Amino acid sequence: MISIDWSILPAIFIFVFTVVALNYLLVKPIMRVQEEREMKTTGLMAQTRQNLAHHLQLFDQYQATIKNARMEGYRLVEKARADALLYRSGGLERARKGAEQLLLEARDLVKIQVNEAKVELGNEAEDMARRITSAILRRSA
Repeated sequence: MISIDWSILPAIFIFVFTVVALNYLLVKPIMRVQEEREMKTTGLMAQTRQNLAHHLQLFDQYQATIKNARMEGYRLVEKARADALLYRSGGLERARKGAEQLLLEARDLVKIQVNEAKVELGNEAEDMARRITSAILRRSA
């Protein structure tokens, strides 16, 4: 059978005490320093990646805003161009109608003048015919 030597108990106690003491005095401070290093290297890299992702997202939003602003500007320019063309075509239509009106008035005026000239020529022709007739009749008498 196995017999236990009780002299091993102080050795176990000293071993456990040494492990606990080394844990508090050596292992935990080394682990704390190791964690700080980890945070300063890989943690900083992770933070940098997060910052980069955030800034890329902001850049994409900026690009989208610029694109939307450009599209809005193009839309406004096209609307202004369409309004100008509509105004221009309206102006052309008004000018064409004005020209037609002037042409109709001029035609009416010319017709009136032609009719007046015909009447005047007719009166002058009759007057001339009377004078010629009276001149011919006076000579023959």
